[in-house]
Amino acid sequence: MSTYVLQISAGSAPAEARAFVASLARRFEWLCEHRGLTVLDASAQGDEGAPRSVTLRVAGDVPAALNGERGSHCLVQRSAARGRSSRKRWFVAVTLHPAPAEEVAGGAAPRRDELEVTACRAGGPGGQHVNKVSTAVRVRHRPSGICVRAAGERSQKANLARAVERLASLLAEEARARRDAVRGACRRAHGEVTRGDPVRTWVQARDGRLVAQG
Repeated sequence: MSTYVLQISAGSAPAEARAFVASLARRFEWLCEHRGLTVLDASAQGDEGAPRSVTLRVAGDVPAALNGERGSHCLVQRSAARGRSSRKRWFVAVTLHPAPAEEVAGGAAPRRDELEVTACRAGGPGGQHVNKVSTAVRVRHRPSGICVRAAGERSQKANLARAVERLASLLAEEARARRDAVRGACRRAHGEVTRGDPVRTWVQARDGRLVAQG
């Protein structure tokens, strides 16, 4: 099942927009579950009641289920703390990013059913043992396509262990790179709140619930 990071961010906006982030995050948690998605976890940056951003990690066909929700969301509401002449439109950004696979802790071995193992003859100088016995091993990780060949050990079992160890290390590096890319995208999106042309406009009911106006 695919997993995505849904980020709701106010950027550097004031407290009113950050409170909108918290309310909209609760609304999106309900919306995800209502549309058959699974919210795996949620995290807030800053004060929980008025965070600078909230990220939801969501599993399922997220792009299809949340089609039309990405972009700026606007809350139409005057600030009680700023008087009747205050600004009344508060914007936050909703962005979606593919979540990287969880990092393999400590380079742990990948699942055996994901591996394609092929025995092959070791290279190097001639000699009857090298030519006739397939001690080298080639291991391919089907999901990623990464392939590792090990031939430095004297037994096939030892070469297999060496190849799987190296493969685990490469998968961990790849997972870190994907995670860093997602974090970078989230950081950029946090500061790129478009104040105008919202995909959806909201008002807040007396009981605090958000009600969509379009």
